[in-house]
Formats: sequence, C-alpha cells, structure tokens
Amino acid sequence: MCADKLPTNFLAQAPLPSYDQLVNCMHCGMCLPTCPTYSETGMEINSPRGRIHLIRAVADGKLGITDRFKESIEYCLNCQACVTSCPAGVRYGQLVEAAQLQIAAHEKVERGGASLREKIMDWLFADLRRLNFVGRLMGLYQKIGFQSLVQASGILKLISQKLHEMSFMTPTVSAGRKYRAKSRHQSRGKVGILIGCVQDVFFKDVNQDTIDVLEYNGYEVFIPAVSYCCGSVHGHNGNAEMARELAVKLMNAFDTANVDHIVLNSAGCGAYMKEYGELFENDPLHKEMARKFSGKVKDITEFLTENGWQIPQNPGNMKVTYHEPCHLVHSQKVSEQPRKIIGSIPGIEFIDLPEATWCCGSAGIYNILRYEDSMKVLERKMRNIQQTGADWIITGNPGCMIQLMYGVKKYNLNMRVIHPVTLLKMAYQERENK
Repeated sequence: MCADKLPTNFLAQAPLPSYDQLVNCMHCGMCLPTCPTYSETGMEINSPRGRIHLIRAVADGKLGITDRFKESIEYCLNCQACVTSCPAGVRYGQLVEAAQLQIAAHEKVERGGASLREKIMDWLFADLRRLNFVGRLMGLYQKIGFQSLVQASGILKLISQKLHEMSFMTPTVSAGRKYRAKSRHQSRGKVGILIGCVQDVFFKDVNQDTIDVLEYNGYEVFIPAVSYCCGSVHGHNGNAEMARELAVKLMNAFDTANVDHIVLNSAGCGAYMKEYGELFENDPLHKEMARKFSGKVKDITEFLTENGWQIPQNPGNMKVTYHEPCHLVHSQKVSEQPRKIIGSIPGIEFIDLPEATWCCGSAGIYNILRYEDSMKVLERKMRNIQQTGADWIITGNPGCMIQLMYGVKKYNLNMRVIHPVTLLKMAYQERENK
C-alpha cells in the first residue's frame, strides 16, 4: 500500500513518507525511553510512535498539515535513538524527514516561494567560498576583540536574551588556512577526504589531523580542488532539490580521483552520504553513481579499525570520556570503533559516560532554530559529563563539538572537547618526539 493511492493530504511535488514504514510501527513503546522530547514532556504527541500516528493520519487524509502537526515534527531532534531501539526496524528518520519536506512544500505554496532562511542557506551553502568568506569576517570580528566586547557589554540582551546567550556558542573561526597533504605516493592506497562546510570553517585543525593520521598510516590523501556541502543541511531542513544538486557536485569532485575510500570526520555528513543511493533511487542518471559513491564512505574511526592503524605512544596521562554522536551510533552503527581507537592509546584512562548515546541537543541547526529546547537536552548531557570527572570530552561530529564546547562554558567545567582523530594525532606526535 502506498500513500499516493490514498486520499492523502500530502503534496505530490514533495517526497511521500513510506506507507509501508508507517504501518510497520507496532506501537509497542520500546522507543519511548530513548526519545529526548518524550522524556521532557511525557506527551504521546512528542514521541516517535505519536509522530508516526500523526504522519499516517495525514497520509490517510484524516488530518491536514496543521500547526499541531508542524510543531510535533519540528520539535523532533531526529536523533534516531528510536531507530536503534525499534524491534520492527521502522526507519523513523526517513519518515520524519519526509514529513519535514512536506511541511516545507506546504509552506512554500502558502508563501508563494522560499522563506528568507531558506534563501540564505541556499546562497551560503551552494558555494562554500561564500561560507568561508563569511567565516573570515566572523574570524576578524573575533580577532579584534569585538565579539568579546559585545558579549561583555550585554548589548544583545536589549534585542533578545536568547541572542545574547547564543553569541557564546560560536567557536573560534579557523577559516583561511590551507591544508597540507604530502604528494608522494603512499603504499596502502589512495583515500579522499571531505573537508566539509562547518568543519572547514570552525575545525580546520580536525581536517588537518585527519590528513596527517591517514598519511602516518601509509595512505595517499586526495583533497578536491573545489569542495561542496554534502547536502545534509538542506535535506534535513526541507530542501531535497538543493540537497541532490549539491550531492551531484560533491560526487563529481571525487569522480576522477579514483580513490579507494572517502573518509570523513563528521558524523552528520557521513550518515547522509552513506544514503546517497536512496537519495537518488528514482534518478536513473545518478542512481548507480550514488550507490557506488556511498559504498566508499567511511568514518575515520571506522576506516582505521577496518584496515588497521599504528598503535601510538602516550600523549600524557589524562582522563577522557566519549559522547556518541547520534548520526554515528544510530545512523551509521559506528560505536565500538572510536572506543577502540581511544583505548589503543597508552596512559589514557577511559571513563564511560552515563547515557553516552543520549543526544546532546545540537541536532544539525536545531540548537539555533529551537534554542530553549536544545538547552534542556544539553543540560542532561552535561550533568552526565560532569559525573565522569574527565579532563577531555571526545566526540566525532562538529555539531556535537560546538554544542559540548558551549556546555563546558555554560556550566563552568574545566574540560576540553576534542575529536578522536585529534587525540590520535597528538599521540603520534608524542611518538615522533621521543
């Protein structure tokens, strides 16, 4: 049975939620304890099975795209913890994303065009040179001390308390620096890396650490001359057309390089790129290309544990804990691999984080669009982190890094947030110094 055969209230010009997935939900409730929004409110409408019920009601023509429907869908972080817990294997993330696309399509019809937010996002991410330019301006704003002055003055409070608090969320911009990759042939193969968009602006050092670690382990690293956003920002926010357009550009950027694998250090990008085959399922021109491309995509920790890595030396005795990014543990099923990498470093005391797989509240741009809701999720995460007494918080996604860095500031914790590949790079440097 398909939604398009029903008296549906969904629009044909946007992707339809899979009706088979909707009816597969047994409403058993196994998802409820894993859901941050249900945990916060205790309301069925804010649970995965409650949202599935709403989506099916719209598909059956029993409910319209109402404000109540929109609020329930938009409140969801799409962390996909419910997917991991679901005994029926319902692909809830795809259902919510399709619902988001439908909401965006309805709103576009009502407005007669794209919203200002959509136009800004399309303009910024369509060409990453624009994003880097904005990043350089932001970096200058930080460097000359104007950001600190504005924050200390509290002037933003006159506009909005929320805006004042969010101003502390922006990490130091690293845009402008170039990457160093050795040109000599390495013996273990050729891999490409995605430099990304957010990662390239705020965490260039993580990209460089990824390059260095791969080269240290014997790989030739290919960096596209021109890179593109993977499309996940648009795909998760109702613009499937732009997401596909960017995905094609990105695939073409790697197409002639003949790489064995495409290695990523961003969980959100990796989860989306691994699903390119499904994104282009109904596109005969790009379907096969997308399928092959997705098969090459690996998270850096996944790639190293599958192919072997040089065991490092001790970078210094310290306590670390690990937060599992939702798009790594739930979407990609990568959980033990980062722990193996961290555990291979002598001198590291690893402390398990209570509720390590609980969302941090970043959820793409959720922490911008729904700041207050995001902070409620972050509070629970930071309480658990504080219990560990760790020196460093390790996590493998730029969105999580930004959110947790903000959490460390907000709760005055003496902790540092770093990527697993950065920890490994530091250990390799210690080895070379001896």
